[in-house]
Amino acid sequence: MMTDVLIVGAGLAGLTAARALRQAGLRVVVVDEGRQPGGRLATRALGAGRADSGAQFFTTRSPEFTQQVAAWRAAGWVYEWSRGWSDGSLATTPPDGHPRYAARGGFRALAARLSEGLDVRLSLRVGAVAPEGDGWRVEMASGESYAARALLLTPPAPVGLGLLAAGGVVLPAGDRAALESVRFGSCLCGLFVIEGETRLPAPGALQMPAGPIGWMADNQRKGISPEACVLTVHASPAASAVHWHDADDAALDWLADAARPWLAPGAVVRVAELVRWPHAVPLAVLPERCRVSGLDAPLIFAGDAFGGPRVEGATLSGWAAAAALRARL
Repeated sequence: MMTDVLIVGAGLAGLTAARALRQAGLRVVVVDEGRQPGGRLATRALGAGRADSGAQFFTTRSPEFTQQVAAWRAAGWVYEWSRGWSDGSLATTPPDGHPRYAARGGFRALAARLSEGLDVRLSLRVGAVAPEGDGWRVEMASGESYAARALLLTPPAPVGLGLLAAGGVVLPAGDRAALESVRFGSCLCGLFVIEGETRLPAPGALQMPAGPIGWMADNQRKGISPEACVLTVHASPAASAVHWHDADDAALDWLADAARPWLAPGAVVRVAELVRWPHAVPLAVLPERCRVSGLDAPLIFAGDAFGGPRVEGATLSGWAAAAALRARL
């Protein structure tokens, strides 16, 4: 099939770019190897409960994203959860004036809403991409192929470079050097169904950037798991690297041990699940919002490692990529 723009990756950058391009009247297809859109906008169901396993909250800094979040709030998609987190040394959470937002029903629900009306094709793993004529050919691991006038790669830079290498594409030296400079940290995420209560500081979360456990959140107190108490525990990038090759059971035992001091007396873990995020946190980002390749065939790179990390960075990167593609096409 032929389309104007093919986007690899149905994470936040890919979805926001697709929405902007579709509004501009372009034909857009988004492909992703996952079973649900969203990438790290991920929510897992565990029994009667649910937990955000990837993104936990987001803030706003830029006027553009602040305006977008206001629209999401008006639509009932997101809500203000807190204005700061305890670092474990304080009994109460010190507000710093910046609202922290969460998604109603979990971040997977936000991704589902953002994908409405888009041509998103899931469970499709891309094997290689290569120029064809004035555009691009995208080969799936299943053997089917797509053709597009332009290509937007939103996976983490190491993954995107791998797809280009598989297609025999030689990037201009400046593009390659820039993309190879992007670095990510991994994250081991433990999800625990708790029988009983947690004693995390209000509003039910703890952020400790300097420790081996960087984040804990009670998803029931967060408001996305009313039927069951489910705890999300994120290891820091450094600790995740140390424990990355541990067996799942060993990694879960380590994460559960870290969480036990924050369980109320008598509370016990009933269900445990491990999620591995190999490219969870951008550690070295590029200053531009997206990278326009110097190749003749239109190729752009975007994601949360361009111009600024996390939810706001990914959204702004998607918009920037859409604007660059509109100008090129």
